[in-house]
Amino acid sequence: MLFNSSWFNPLQEDILTYLPPIVFINKKGIIKWSNRTDNNIKPYLPVGAFIGKIISELNPERLADKENIFTTVDGIGYAIRTYPLLTDDVLKGYAVFFDNYSNINKQINHYVEENEILNMLINLPYTGAIYVDTEGTIKLVNDTFANYVKIKKENLVGHKLEEFKIDPGLLNVIKTKKPDLLAFYPHPKLIATRQPVFKNGEIVGAFGEYISIDLNAIRKHIFEAEEYIDIISRLQARDIAFYVNQFMVELNSYKDEFLKTHTASMGIDNIKGKSLQIQDLKTKILMIADSPSSVLITGESGTGKELVAEAVHFHSSRASRPFIKVNCAAIPENLLESELFGYVDGAFTGARKRGKMGKFEMADQGTIFLDEIGDMPLAMQAKLLRVLQEREIERVGDNKTIPVDVRIISATNKNLQKLVSEGRFRLDLYYRLNVVNLHIPPLRERTEDIPLIAHCIIQELNQKLGHNINNISPEAMKILISYDWPGNVRELINVLEATMNFCQAKELKTQHLLFSFRSHNPFKSDDSKLKSQLAKTEKKQIEEMLKINKGDRKATAAMLGVSRTTLYRMMKKHSLL
Repeated sequence: MLFNSSWFNPLQEDILTYLPPIVFINKKGIIKWSNRTDNNIKPYLPVGAFIGKIISELNPERLADKENIFTTVDGIGYAIRTYPLLTDDVLKGYAVFFDNYSNINKQINHYVEENEILNMLINLPYTGAIYVDTEGTIKLVNDTFANYVKIKKENLVGHKLEEFKIDPGLLNVIKTKKPDLLAFYPHPKLIATRQPVFKNGEIVGAFGEYISIDLNAIRKHIFEAEEYIDIISRLQARDIAFYVNQFMVELNSYKDEFLKTHTASMGIDNIKGKSLQIQDLKTKILMIADSPSSVLITGESGTGKELVAEAVHFHSSRASRPFIKVNCAAIPENLLESELFGYVDGAFTGARKRGKMGKFEMADQGTIFLDEIGDMPLAMQAKLLRVLQEREIERVGDNKTIPVDVRIISATNKNLQKLVSEGRFRLDLYYRLNVVNLHIPPLRERTEDIPLIAHCIIQELNQKLGHNINNISPEAMKILISYDWPGNVRELINVLEATMNFCQAKELKTQHLLFSFRSHNPFKSDDSKLKSQLAKTEKKQIEEMLKINKGDRKATAAMLGVSRTTLYRMMKKHSLL
């Protein structure tokens, strides 16, 4: 008989209640054995119950998929994995494992000191475990971990981690007091989950769990298991290796993407300028940084709205939490909802198996920056309004709500009030987003900031281009200040980079700007004053080069970096023939 209540003795039954939830069910979804049969132990999974009624995702049809399932039971989130139980290749039922990493402290706090029950509790044949105190001394280790690192258990306990160069990530967890979940530990191919352990509010050590994704190790440890884990030997080792590996690789890719996007490393010091407008902007950022209110950043394209958004997050109490950026104009309308709110398996054709977390979930406890909010479709505006009102989201294809604590910063270069009057933007959403308004003035309205900004840009471009330009001549600076910069700081960066490519000296001069302006043609038809100034500068430059080269047009053209035909045309324009 596959399901037998006599597998475990009373002591083993007691120990199993401290393990993550495990149930064995038949093909119809009826629970035949569970380590959660006591109504006081959560989650309550009584023998004889239909598991699909307790957890809707676990219906018999879904179990056959052998996919990871994410759900919440009794207020606790679980990643659920199911494996077929076979007898002579005939399916008899399923083993269902509930992974809840956030609950490990509650288990370990009761058993901080090494003792027989804790040793039995963590001595799983497929999971390595180690506990170290705040000094880095190994206080507890199980056989599986000892096998992983190929060191006898008795030679590990009582010694420092540094002696064996074992997982330095545990010491970092003690230092930061923050968990490090689902990371790769390369000795050998292990997936590590590291948790700080607290007692009476004070950190007392760190606990690490390690699952091998090496097929041979999984087979070996599964089939060497003790009697009360014999049921696991019925699992298909190849399936376990494949699906655990697939699942963890996907999670690791999410982690890489997350780490690339979640950090806001720039504060107000990176907003360059000494004008009254910029000083006032910096003051406002510091004043509202800790407020939970929504922020709307307005300004022309290229003024640095993302930089301001990062500064608000950087100076807030959420600075250590995620900072997630979304460009609403860059995401196709039919994908925007799933990108913001995520989706579940089967939500639409082409949806990734096991679903995907949305940007709002990624930003939980932190800040989400919605750039180009004026380009958001009306249908999505209604759904965003609901998130702002209810502070919860629903994944596409799901009817469950997920609470989120996210501060929203949005930005636009459009006139939202005009869009509202045209019926292209919801008035109620506008009021929700525009609680705090931060306006960035265009560069032409703060020309006194141009010298400082230009010098900062040149220093950054020196690193990129391998140059050593340390100054801008007064004449060249006059040209920069005279131009109205419709593209603002972004255009200034573009022009300076183009200019520096023509400059081999340590000072950027007018002739270098002429090359850039001539090729980029950034001037409007009404820039008569600036055009006149440039024309005078160009004429003067040609005259000087002709004098140096004693009238040799070929040499002069070479020095100016133009063809002789172009030089002839320029000389004719300036009446130098």
